[in-house]
Amino acid sequence: MTQPIDKAAAAAAAERARQRSHRYARLLDGLRAFVRAEREAAQEKLFEVWRQPLADRLAKGMSQRFLRLENGPESGTVWAYHDGSDSRFREGDLVCLHGGSPLTSLIAREAAFEAEDEDRWLLRVRQAAAVVKAVGDQPCYADPDDYDLSKYYDEVLDDIGQTMPPSRAHYTLMPLLDGRFKEDFDPRDFEEAEAVALAAGLNGPQAEAVGKILAAEQVACIQGPPGTGKTRVLALAARLLVERGERVLVTSHTHMAINNALNRIAAQGVKVAKIGRGTQALGLEGVSGADSFAEWHGRPEGGYVVGATPFATCTYRLENCEFDTVIFDEASQVTLPLALMAMRRGARFVFIGDQKQLPPVLLARSVLEDIPGSIFAKLTAHNVDSVMLTDTYRLNAELAAWPSKSFYDGRLRPAGPNRERKLVLQDSPAQDPDLEPFDAVLRDPASAVFIPTTDPTARSRNLQDAERVASLCAAAIAGGLAPHEIGVVTPFRAQGRTIRRALAERLGWHTAQGIVADTVERMQGQERELVILSLATGNLRFLAAIAGFFFQPERLNVSVTRAMTKLVIIGPELPPEFQAVDSEMARWLALYRSLLAQARRIEL
Repeated sequence: MTQPIDKAAAAAAAERARQRSHRYARLLDGLRAFVRAEREAAQEKLFEVWRQPLADRLAKGMSQRFLRLENGPESGTVWAYHDGSDSRFREGDLVCLHGGSPLTSLIAREAAFEAEDEDRWLLRVRQAAAVVKAVGDQPCYADPDDYDLSKYYDEVLDDIGQTMPPSRAHYTLMPLLDGRFKEDFDPRDFEEAEAVALAAGLNGPQAEAVGKILAAEQVACIQGPPGTGKTRVLALAARLLVERGERVLVTSHTHMAINNALNRIAAQGVKVAKIGRGTQALGLEGVSGADSFAEWHGRPEGGYVVGATPFATCTYRLENCEFDTVIFDEASQVTLPLALMAMRRGARFVFIGDQKQLPPVLLARSVLEDIPGSIFAKLTAHNVDSVMLTDTYRLNAELAAWPSKSFYDGRLRPAGPNRERKLVLQDSPAQDPDLEPFDAVLRDPASAVFIPTTDPTARSRNLQDAERVASLCAAAIAGGLAPHEIGVVTPFRAQGRTIRRALAERLGWHTAQGIVADTVERMQGQERELVILSLATGNLRFLAAIAGFFFQPERLNVSVTRAMTKLVIIGPELPPEFQAVDSEMARWLALYRSLLAQARRIEL
């Protein structure tokens, strides 16, 4: 017998479908607007630099002068011999080449800065031989550049939004973006994976995280505060996924994060490949390299791990590749559109990050009123059940106290051999009398030391403090610390440049190269025995103008949690009259003041 049609129920279902379709369209339109606004803001920021006089760009380190170019060691590369001046550029940056102005004498765009020798850079550039010929014997210049990736984002959003007929990505991702995702998990898979992790020596929260990754039906979120072993969790989980025959994609916003994860996975005996240019595979050990998935020779028939950026899924590198699980490392820095690029190639998604550390670098924030900056923020905003790793094996007990209380509700606790360790230098102090006060700072029993900056005019560059940093590094090396055990963090590129120059003058170029001295963004994910935080600013009026950047809690958290046994902060004290303009900034200022209060104050 034919069942009667419930017209009311059918109408209600149709209305729900209509409303859902409308929400989907609004969300995709918002993402498209975000992508456009980010691109426009990036272009305007680039042109703002390009329009400045060449002398100003050179003085600010925004331009690098090359004395000559010559053909590089392989096709598509160029050796560029610089004039010895310092600049803001680092390996991995994208530059354009020009005769004095990128607007009027452009020679080449989208040249990748791949390696640095003492007096030359290795650049990868299209039509390299023609570029060398065009420059001839004349000097040329490098300025910042960027890729226009809009077409990739458009392709992804069109794919996800396709409804006639609906794409696989539409069925998988639109409900998730709308806040409707499956948090179910298989208890048996959870228990088995957790047991394997405990047997492998992981602690309780780490083992729980591995269990969640293996058992989740669609989404697993793991919060990994500094030094809590998130990469160890990722590596073991990836191994167990491969053992059950899964194809796994490991991705992130930087090659450094991907390569770090792949090294740990390969150490588990897993077949792993990094897909991309060979120069993006630096530092990999036991990991196969291939320009594309199709060129990965000897890939296994069953499960495997592939590492690549999300953009590789839009090109020949990962063409037509599908994955059972996509794992995002440093997920708190991956924007939603960037995440979707990789997610459309997968069925299950694992996000490992920490929303208390740096968010993505965004230029068009006004567009994001309804769109969280990162995929991790998006999921945590929907209250996705996540596992937090709680034991830090990086920070000693004294250094762990402030971030634990300030960011992690007291749940972050020091563990392992580093818990009670202090910085230990050789018994005999530095022989150089000029280093004695800096040696005393390092030998002070306090793990956190604060040195007030004394230049009230300094803004984003402080030569006096840079020289203090160099002296501290010299005293540490004289005390037996290796250069690679020292890290210098600063919020400003100009101060980073000034510090690197001071280090080279004090220690020599080769020794200075062993010390990482860079911005907070470049230091996330790294750790050092000794970390010096050079905040540079002494000008309170300038500080008030950039307060939203300078006092950002996530920035402070990353800055101070790179240190294992000793943190030296050189920066401004805030007088009582330095007040906030709103309640949020008042909390940020209180946080900064509490950081300084927990450190031993020493004047130099």
